[in-house]
Amino acid sequence: MENILFILKKYLKDIIIGFLLVVSMGLAIYAILRQTNDNVLESDLSLSNESILQEDDDEEQDISEAIINVDIKGAVNNPGVYQVSLGSIVNDVIALAGGFTKDAYQNNLNLSKKVSDEMVIYVYKTKEMTKEDNTSSNVCEVPSYTITQCTENKESIIISENNVNNTSDTTNQNNNSLININTADKTSLMELSGIGEAKAQAIIDYRNNVSEFKKIEDILNVSGIGDSVFAQIKDYITV
Repeated sequence: MENILFILKKYLKDIIIGFLLVVSMGLAIYAILRQTNDNVLESDLSLSNESILQEDDDEEQDISEAIINVDIKGAVNNPGVYQVSLGSIVNDVIALAGGFTKDAYQNNLNLSKKVSDEMVIYVYKTKEMTKEDNTSSNVCEVPSYTITQCTENKESIIISENNVNNTSDTTNQNNNSLININTADKTSLMELSGIGEAKAQAIIDYRNNVSEFKKIEDILNVSGIGDSVFAQIKDYITV
């Protein structure tokens, strides 16, 4: 026992120094590992943010590509043809045209109605309208873009029948060749408007790793597929 105490007293200083060195080395290793983990997390977060920003940019690009032309006439400050995004409403076009004039008759307009390509919006002056005109449906389809027969009946929303029929024919044709989003390969998916390689792969990853699509609206759950893209592809896809 005396020998043990003698040894402890003799080497106590060395033991304490060794212990402190071990503790110091442990703390240093812990600090290095923690810094490495922080760097990895920061890198992953940065990549995630970049991915999100890229998806936002892609969706904005999709929206900017879906442009339609609308002609607005009559009692607005700046009549003319305006280019608007797909999904815009009558109120958006009126705003682009500088708003209504003071004598504009507004009661017969559905400002929330979505506009379509080559639509004509005619805003009448109050003095041009009668009680009989007030009961008009304000939607007029004409066989050509000679809009006189519509304006004589005080119709405000004018759409070409030819344009309507062409759209219907296109839809019917596409119904026979819809793309099944549960089975289509990447190349087929990329044939859809607004779907590039990244979005096509995201659709495939979702159905393989998350769930098959039960209805076409489920595609909105895929990262990068927003309302604007869905509006472009909904008539061309099936499950």
